[in-house]
Amino acid sequence: MLRLVAEMPSELLIELVGEKEVSLPRFTGYISRALFLHMMRAVDPGEAAELHESDVMKPYSVTQLMFKARLRSPSGYVLDPSYPCRVGFRFLSDKQFQKFMSFFSKKNAVLISEVRFKIASMILKSIEYEELLKSEPVKNFRLIFRTPTYLSSMGSRYESLFPEPLQIFSNLMRIWDSFSDSRVFGEEGLEAYKYWIKNHMGVSAYVLRTGLAEMGKKKAIGFTGWVEYEMDEQEEWNKVTLALAKFAEYSNIGGNRTGGFGEVRFYSSSIEKR
Repeated sequence: MLRLVAEMPSELLIELVGEKEVSLPRFTGYISRALFLHMMRAVDPGEAAELHESDVMKPYSVTQLMFKARLRSPSGYVLDPSYPCRVGFRFLSDKQFQKFMSFFSKKNAVLISEVRFKIASMILKSIEYEELLKSEPVKNFRLIFRTPTYLSSMGSRYESLFPEPLQIFSNLMRIWDSFSDSRVFGEEGLEAYKYWIKNHMGVSAYVLRTGLAEMGKKKAIGFTGWVEYEMDEQEEWNKVTLALAKFAEYSNIGGNRTGGFGEVRFYSSSIEKR
């Protein structure tokens, strides 16, 4: 069994091979979450129940199902079983990771929409929290928002659909503090960081679009695209911001991040052609 020796963000990318075609919706993040919780329930029902609780900071996130479609269906796509399907499960705590890994000592297949998928391979990527903080300062970096993302607006029934740096990175710091076993910033550090963001960081360019994601009977609007952030280089908070941006690849960003929303990729400089 794979084993990590310290608390660290990690991603387990699983490759699955289906036995036959299956119809899948356009947005599959909630299917990935259901699969994750089902697998966790098989090894620890109590842990799975805790991870399913609402209004609790969750120590995991998921990606959408990644697959090749044979054709479009009225509600989405028909998966081509001659190509593998992939899904990523991210862990912010070693406790859940170790329990989850025990699933593979018992079973070698899972069900997705009542179709059996054999587990063909697994790839693990991980990095220690402390290692994330060793980034060299940069003036610009970019976040690619790969799946619909939305942010809560305090006191409003409407969600925020623009990735303002203050909202994005203060939220990431709260998630970091909840699961890091190394540096913890606390409320005092968070307030100091917010002040720095307001005075030393901004958006320099962006290309975003909004779209509707359907999750069974529920629907949510989110933005996708890219945003480039600019900040002062000669500041300690510069390194912290880069660490949080890289951490976001494991945590996801914003609302419903455990359901495949807010999946991002980090790039340390301008990439005009992406």
